[in-house]
Amino acid sequence: MKAETADLNFIANKVKGKNHQGVLLECGNLPTLDLQDWVDSLGPEARLLMLDQIEDPQNVGGMLRTAAFLGMNAALMLRSKSSPLTPTVSKASAGAMESFPIIQVTNLAEAIRFLQSNEFFIYGADLSAESVDYRSVDPSSRAGLVMGNEGSGLRSLTQKRCDQLVEIPRQGPMESLNVGVAAGLLMAHFTRRP
Repeated sequence: MKAETADLNFIANKVKGKNHQGVLLECGNLPTLDLQDWVDSLGPEARLLMLDQIEDPQNVGGMLRTAAFLGMNAALMLRSKSSPLTPTVSKASAGAMESFPIIQVTNLAEAIRFLQSNEFFIYGADLSAESVDYRSVDPSSRAGLVMGNEGSGLRSLTQKRCDQLVEIPRQGPMESLNVGVAAGLLMAHFTRRP
């Protein structure tokens, strides 16, 4: 890789009007991990953030940054029907997207089944009658935490495949939290160390 000095007009033309802060890096697509290979590389403990059709790139980037900060082992997301791994996601992740392990799958329900067959206990964040207060949960040594779409939450099949549904109890007038904020609270609980 060779660094070059370039005229600001050249950079502005390359990025087509986007804020560049005087820096441009040309790179290829971000490589992602294969789920089987990732599971095969694990020890007895693992924490996995799972995204079920999260569409807002700011939310995806923020959750990746938080997951990396809190010590999650990886993030799993869908190849389609979710935000692609774009420069916006990268910027929102403050660089975490380039160094934090990301797994992409085609079918989340199948991925959940595969993880369960490899000793993962899957928790789904959901506001339903079956949900329990997340603070009452002592996470298993291999835990997956599924966060649902910003508007519709977890899909029905995803809910059914989860081993347990958890919620953050409401204590004020707001009906719900931003998915990124909710993920941060839940990941802090799921990664806590004695």
